[in-house]
Amino acid sequence: MSVAQKRDHQVSIFIPVSILSDVPSLIEKTFKVGQIARAASIFKVERIVVYMASKSDSREDGFLIRDLLSYAETPQYLKKRLFPLSDSLRYAGTIPPLRTPHHPLESTNMDYREGLVLKSGRTGSTVDIGLRAPVSTSARLTPNARVTMVLDHGSESWVPVSRADVPYYWGYNVSLELKPLRQVLDAYDPLLDSVVATSRLGGPATASAPRIRGMMSPGQRMALLFGSPSEGLHEIIARGGARIDDVADLVINTVTDQGTATVRTEEAIFITLAALDSINALG
Repeated sequence: MSVAQKRDHQVSIFIPVSILSDVPSLIEKTFKVGQIARAASIFKVERIVVYMASKSDSREDGFLIRDLLSYAETPQYLKKRLFPLSDSLRYAGTIPPLRTPHHPLESTNMDYREGLVLKSGRTGSTVDIGLRAPVSTSARLTPNARVTMVLDHGSESWVPVSRADVPYYWGYNVSLELKPLRQVLDAYDPLLDSVVATSRLGGPATASAPRIRGMMSPGQRMALLFGSPSEGLHEIIARGGARIDDVADLVINTVTDQGTATVRTEEAIFITLAALDSINALG
């Protein structure tokens, strides 16, 4: 089995709650969010941040996006434990499997696995890591918490490990921020080295290839901003009294000759991540 290695840089994507504003039914909303989960996983996105593009955005859609993205990212053997049956997740089973390294098949041998702490006491904890039986560890862990475990070949026992120490791509984190984009970026500023906005009004991504490669060099943390079906980032940011250049280091267009009136957000995410990967690979 070929296992996807972790990137030597981090990419986060910021998407608005209003990505679901143009689809009325739950099954369509689930499909759209599933496409974003797939794109994020294919291109090893580290974090997905969901923000409010306007005061009229549906908070309910925000919670739905968060729950669907989290459901998709959760290993199959933990889904039933972590996500009780609910109306909002009625169609979540239609989201295509991500097949990332932390979603192993039953026959896959992996030294790292995600788990759920079933119980914990003075002598240690019992953790479900998707094997035939739960495993025991001497570590005292928080009951019902999700943890990452690694097989210690010296003792042949499973022990907890920081997710950051896993050498493989280990899925994305999801954050729902019910605040305007400008405020969200201010809060995340210490975690980011560069911010790239996507817009049809931006310059061709290829024209900024050297800068993009610098933003994707080892150790760098890049944020990619996306607009909504009805509004681009210029309008969203202007509503907060700012200009796009106030929040972004670079504004790029990755579909310079589009044949459609609009490019949907989930399409823009796929296209942009693929374009930046290609630019970085050619450096």
